[in-house]
Amino acid sequence: PIAMRAEAAAALSTWAKPSVLDRVDGRYRGVITRDLLVAKNKTADVYIKLLSNKEMSLRIGAAKAIGKLKIEKASSQLFIRLKNDVQPDVRSEALKALVAINDKQIGDAIKQALSDKEKSVRVTGLDLMEKMDISKELMVNLLSDVITTRTVEEKQAAIITLGNLPLVNTQKIFEQLLGKMDNGKLQPEVYLELAQAIDSARSPQLIAQYKEINKKASPDSLKSAYAGSLLGGDVDRGAKIFYGNQTAQCIRCHSYGDYGGTAGPRLNGVATRLTRPQILEALIDPSAQLAPGYGTVTLELNNGKKISGILQVEKTSGLLLKVGDKPDTLISKSQIIKRTNSPSSMPPMRFLLSKKEIRDLVSFLSTLKDDK
Repeated sequence: PIAMRAEAAAALSTWAKPSVLDRVDGRYRGVITRDLLVAKNKTADVYIKLLSNKEMSLRIGAAKAIGKLKIEKASSQLFIRLKNDVQPDVRSEALKALVAINDKQIGDAIKQALSDKEKSVRVTGLDLMEKMDISKELMVNLLSDVITTRTVEEKQAAIITLGNLPLVNTQKIFEQLLGKMDNGKLQPEVYLELAQAIDSARSPQLIAQYKEINKKASPDSLKSAYAGSLLGGDVDRGAKIFYGNQTAQCIRCHSYGDYGGTAGPRLNGVATRLTRPQILEALIDPSAQLAPGYGTVTLELNNGKKISGILQVEKTSGLLLKVGDKPDTLISKSQIIKRTNSPSSMPPMRFLLSKKEIRDLVSFLSTLKDDK
C-alpha cells in the first residue's frame, strides 16, 4: 500500500539519528546513532527512482529523504522535479532537497523557484534566497521589489529573509517599512514578520522603534503585543492546529459540526458572532469576555447585595444570570456597582502557541460562518 511505502521511506530517512520515541507506539527508545552511509549507499537508487513515481506522496517522501541522507547524486533528478513536476508541493520539496545536499547549482535552482507559476513554490524560494551566490545589495533589491509588488505570503517570506542579511544592507529598508507602519500604510498581515526580522537583525534602535510604533497603535500592552496576529494567517495551518495540535487541544473542549467536546462553546457560526479582534482576544485573554452559558459572573448591587451566577445573555439593559436552580434572573445595569468575571477554564493560548500559530488559528476561526 502507498501509505506503508511512504512510511518506510520516511523511517529509513531517519536511519542515522531516529527519534528517541518509537514512530508507531510512541514508547521511549532512547538515543540511537547509526552510520549515515549505510542507509545512504543502500537506498540512494531507490529514492532517486521514487522521485518519478506517479504517486505524489512517494515523490515528496523521496525528496525529503534525499535531503536528510545527503544523496548528492540525486541532483539532476531533483532539478527535473523542480522544473517539471505537476505538483507544487513536490517542486518545493525538490528545492529544499537541493539546498540540503548543498548542490553546486543552488543559485539556479532558487531562481527557477522564484519564477514558478505557483505562489507556494516562490515563497519556498524566497525563504532560501540567502543561499544564493549573489551580492547582498542585489539580494536586498530583489527582496524589496517582492515586498512592494507580490502577494502577502511572498511579502512575509521576503521580510523574514531580510532579517537574516547583514544590517548594513537592510537598515534602510527596515526604516522605510517602519515608517509605513507608523503612517498606517503597511499591511497588518506582515507585522509579525517585520517584528521577527527586526529581532533577527539585532538592532536595538529598530527594535525600540517597532515597539514604540506598536504601542501607539494600541495602549493595551497585551493587544499591542499580539496586533500582528490579527491578519495574514494561513487557514489550512489554522485548521490543523484546531483539529490536531497536541498542546492547544482545541477540539477537546470545543466542537465544530459533529466533532469535538462540549466543555467550551460550540464554534459553528463563531465568525458571525465575533469579530476578528474579539476572536483574537478570546484566544489570548479568554477571561476578558464571557461566552454565554460558559462563565460565572459576580455582581455587587447598589442595595448592598452580591449575586453570582452563570451568564446566559448580556443585553444593553442588563445581564441575564442563571443562579442555582432558580429561573433566569435579569439584573439591570443600573443596579450594578461592580462586576467581576470568574477566570475562564480555558488556558490563554499565548502560553501554548506562538504568535504565528495564533494568527493561523484566528484566520481559520474567522471562516466558521455556518451556524448549522
